[in-house]
Amino acid sequence: MNLSQAINVRDLGGYITSNGKHTKWNKLICAGEMADLSSDDKNILLNYGVNCVIDLRSDAEILKSPDALPSEIEYVQIPLFNDDETESSEVINQMNRLYSRDPHSGHIRMMEVYRKLAIGKQPQGAYQKFFQLLLNSGERQNILFHCSAGKDRTGIIAALILGALGVDEWITKQDYLLTNKLIFSRVQRRIEHAIAANMNAQFITSLFSLSTVSLDYFDAAFAIINYTFGGVQQYLKDWVGLTTDDITKLQQIYLEF
Repeated sequence: MNLSQAINVRDLGGYITSNGKHTKWNKLICAGEMADLSSDDKNILLNYGVNCVIDLRSDAEILKSPDALPSEIEYVQIPLFNDDETESSEVINQMNRLYSRDPHSGHIRMMEVYRKLAIGKQPQGAYQKFFQLLLNSGERQNILFHCSAGKDRTGIIAALILGALGVDEWITKQDYLLTNKLIFSRVQRRIEHAIAANMNAQFITSLFSLSTVSLDYFDAAFAIINYTFGGVQQYLKDWVGLTTDDITKLQQIYLEF
């Protein structure tokens, strides 16, 4: 889906599963924030069939950049954090004091964030609400879910969905890494702004780490999911509270031959 005023928009359809089925198109779409949608963008969403948007951002992020959606689309907020833990929406000057001394600080921060995404109490509650919404409304709703850049909070939820549906983890990782291609221009602009603001090389390196996705980050979460819980589906049962019947229902809603 090509929206002129939104980034990192991608459909989770078309991925093959372990039982030979495919994820349905037009049912689950990932994205960055929807604050600046043009009239054409809104029409594209409606014509694509999107009738529900789940906003994973915090109250502060939403107050700063509220979604600009057509009135026909249901809006649901399910925040994964109380603030933007990923720093993806922070301005350069706010970040300077944290990331100008050590070029590895951005990478370290993101590793911590992804571990929180795996076993944090607030993400746990958010996952419970998110998956219950899919179970209760997925048959009649085509859902777009997003955070600020569509890369971390959105990326992990997309990975959990694909795992629940039986998509191989290698394929899930390739979907996750698509973010770097889709947000390239955004990352480039952030770095250009930092250079123009005379930020040092350590800051630039950390800014890149904060603004992109990495398999290091993915693996920080999935090491916990795989080795502590025994894989995505068991994680969803033990940590999120889904049942075997719930996972079967998700597959019935979102898979096709």
